[in-house]
This record gives sequence, C-alpha cells and structure tokens, in this order.
Amino acid sequence: MRMKWAAVAAMITAVLASAVSAKDRALIVDLSNYKHLTDLPSDGRINAIRSRLISEGFEVDRLDNPTLSRMRAAVFALEAATQGDPGRTVVVLRGHIVHDGTRTWIMSQGGRTPDRYDLGSKALPLYLLDRALGASAGSAVLAMVPSPRPIEGLVDLENGVGAIDLPQGVTSVSGSSRQVQRALNALLQPGSLTSDLERTGVTVGGFQSATTAFTEAESEPPEDIGELAYWSAVRDIGTPEAYDAYLNRYPDGLFAEQAADVILGTEQDRETAIKQAEADLRLNRSKRQEIQRSLALLGYDPRGIDGVFGPATRRAIVAWQEDNRLEPHGFLDRDQLSLLTEVAARRAAELEEEARRRRLIEEARDRAYWNSTGISGLEEDYRLYLNRYPDGIFADIARDGIADFEAERRAELSGRERAAWDRAEAENTIEAYEDFLADYPDGAFAETASARVADLKEEARSEELRAQFGATENAVARNSATRLLIEGRLSGLGLDPGTVDGNFDKATRRAIRRFQKARGLNVTGYIDQPTMVRLLLGG
Repeated sequence: MRMKWAAVAAMITAVLASAVSAKDRALIVDLSNYKHLTDLPSDGRINAIRSRLISEGFEVDRLDNPTLSRMRAAVFALEAATQGDPGRTVVVLRGHIVHDGTRTWIMSQGGRTPDRYDLGSKALPLYLLDRALGASAGSAVLAMVPSPRPIEGLVDLENGVGAIDLPQGVTSVSGSSRQVQRALNALLQPGSLTSDLERTGVTVGGFQSATTAFTEAESEPPEDIGELAYWSAVRDIGTPEAYDAYLNRYPDGLFAEQAADVILGTEQDRETAIKQAEADLRLNRSKRQEIQRSLALLGYDPRGIDGVFGPATRRAIVAWQEDNRLEPHGFLDRDQLSLLTEVAARRAAELEEEARRRRLIEEARDRAYWNSTGISGLEEDYRLYLNRYPDGIFADIARDGIADFEAERRAELSGRERAAWDRAEAENTIEAYEDFLADYPDGAFAETASARVADLKEEARSEELRAQFGATENAVARNSATRLLIEGRLSGLGLDPGTVDGNFDKATRRAIRRFQKARGLNVTGYIDQPTMVRLLLGG
C-alpha cells in the first residue's frame, strides 16, 4: 500500500510541475566571516553537502559570506527558476540565525547586533523563501545550521531557529552540520521519506510524509490507481495546487466539494493573515503618511500624502512589492516596512547628495555670471543678471542697485514726468505703463516701463498656471501647521523663506523656487507632492 500511495503522490507532483523535465535546484548560503559579529569556524561538511547534491543532478548556487542584497538576489533568482519547472528544491543556510518567537532570520555578512526593529536592514527573513520552496511542494527542504557561537546583547530576539511558517508541502530540518549532512544524505536515497528524518538527529518541522518519497524509488507508477489513493496523496501533500490537481482529474469526484472548500479556506486564511500582519503594525496616520512619502519618493505614486490607505496607495504598494520580488498583495508586514523605510532613506540621502552637487554647480555659474555682469555696478548689467538669475545669490543686491538708479533718475525728473511715473507705478498696470511710454517714449523711465509691461504680460499669461499650482498646493499643504512645517524646513536649509508664520509670501515663493531648482524639480514656487515629499524626507 505504501508503494501504491507513493506512486500516486509522485504522479500528482508531476502534474503540479507541468514541465517536460523538472530540474532539481539547491541554494547554499554559508556565512562564517562576519564584519561585526563573531566568526564561525570553516566547515568542510558544507562542501560535502554541495558535492553530494551536484552528484545527484542538482543545479547548485553557493554563496560564501554574502551581503544582504546578494542573498536577496539569490533567493529571487531561485524563486524565478522554480516557478516554471519545479523539481526537488533544497536550501541550506549556515550562520548566525535569530528569531523573535514568530519569525526567523539569518544575519548577513555585514550585519551588526540587531534588534527586532532594524532586522530588515541586517538579515534575511526566511519567509522570503516561501515562494521558491512552495513551488516544489512535497519535494522541498529548508536545512538550517545555526551558529554554535551566540550573538551577545540581543534585545527582544533569541539566537537559533524559531517559529517558521512554512508553505504547505515544505520540510524544515535544523541541527549541527553533521546532523544536517546526515539528514540530506538520507533524503537523497531512493524511496526516502521525510517522516523518517528525525532518526538522523535533526529537528524536523513542516511537511512530514510517510507516503511521498523525496527521492523516488526506481519503479514505474501504475497507470490507474483509483480516486481514493489519489485523494489520500492529495491530502498528504496538502497544498492548494494539489487539491486543484484533484479537481482537474476528478471534477465530479467523491471529494470535489471538500477539495473546493479547502482551496477557498486556504485563500481566505492567507488573505486574513496578510491583513492581520499589517494591522499588527498599528500604523497611526502619521506613520501611514510617512509610508506614502516613502512610496512617492521611490516613484510609486499613492495619489496623496493623507495617511489614508485607499486604492491608489494599495496599488503603489503592489507596484513596489512587484519590483522587489515580494508577493504583490498590497499590504505591508514588519519586514517589508523595514525594507521600504531603509530603501527610501537611502534614496533620500542619494537625492540630497545630488541636490548638493547640483547646487554647488549652479552657485558657481551664478557667481561667474555676476562677475561678468552685475559686479560692474551698471544698471544694465544688474538687469542682465536678474533676467538670468531672478532668485540668484546676488538678486537682492541687483534689485537694490536698480532701485537706487531709479531713485536718482526720479529726483532728476521734471515735475510733470515725475508725477506721470508715480501714477504709472501706483496703478501698476499694462495700460498705465503704456500711457507713460506714449507721453515719454525717450524718458528716463522708458526702459523700466517697457520691462514692467513685459513682466505684467508674462504674469497675465501665467495666471491660469498659477491658479493650477495654487490649487495643487492647497491640496498638499492644506493647513497652517503644514505650511509652518514647510517654512521651517526651508529656513533650516538656509533658503530664507522670510518670517515663519504659515503665510507664503514673495520670500517664501523664492525659497521654494530655489529648493525646487537645486533638486531638479519643476520650478514653480508652489508646493506640489514631489516638492513636499523631498522637503519632509530630508531634502
């Protein structure tokens, strides 16, 4: 009977694989030399495990003392490889392993002593292996060799292997390298069963079958072994894919309704667990806004920084998860939040450094142009400078200089021309300046009047755009508290927004324009979402 059930289980595994020739794959991560943690002694048994796997036809990827990013890349590569033609999959991890009672991590080569809040930047969470291992349900093993030399000073964490929520059909073993080597050697024997692994001395978790062989015996499965045997093997494997295979083979079978209920229940349980993981983070509005800013900074538009996780924010999270090879369900757990925060902080620092370099280049150009124009002290050179750098380093000096020249000319005007100019300035309209030019085409203020006409016409053309910018700004910085925060940030960056009072005046607009220009943003002088994100995430 055992051989009969093993045969049908093998047949189901073949159906699930859906490939012409399934490939056996292994990933070995061996961490012994750490930058900041206690080193482990070299271990020849890891080499022996690799050699045995290769001799059994496994395609083996081995990482020695990898960084966190290298480990993630290897896991994602394994995941991609196992989705098309899953054969047997073995993952071997050796190094400093820690857990918090609910999840387990392996420390990266550059990791320091962690706490539960910064593990995402120092260690690989073992749940990232779920998809790669789950694709080979019934033929997947996670083998762990935790360091015998514990990490000192852990807070809210413990050394060793803790709880691991494995996908259905995945077996875990942990122990010394000798024990793990013995267990893997046993599994690679024809007809080997995961239910027999405890005899090798390892701690066994997850899938343990007394019917499904990890390495098939050299025998041909019978062509038709019946619905009852097929159903028994399906229950043994226990994955939604196995139940789905049963329904495909026996759509009106004795257990069709039960199989459908199991699939539906598994999906519902999974969805509930995903949502609960985010609920356990207890994200208040401020924290949700921070997440939205992080997403926006990384190019995933949440359509607002309002602290409400609506459809747009969920789509942004899904896009981020897809790009980071995470399950794209639109909800965050603690490890994903840690990763998102880390990547956003790194990107913010990169952008600030880019802004600093851009600002230095722009300031050098500004000074060079001033030295070739405004430094002469001539009115026409002041105007040339302001035309190119209206918010430049020397803009105030140039404007004051022009004002002095205008005051001198006004003092020299006849009473009639002076009165006409004063009226034009008081009205400050295109018509008033054009009337002045009609009466005094060669007057002392003719050039100034022409410039004012050009400025007012440009302002009129820009009025609709300013209304749009203002509407966007009102949506992003809708209250005085936010505006005070913005002005305070601009002031802290040395951009002189004027009085920090929550009112955006000319000085504030100029400071915003300077901030936007230095960071390659759309220069409007108004706050939009990209500007807000950069201001509140460090520049």
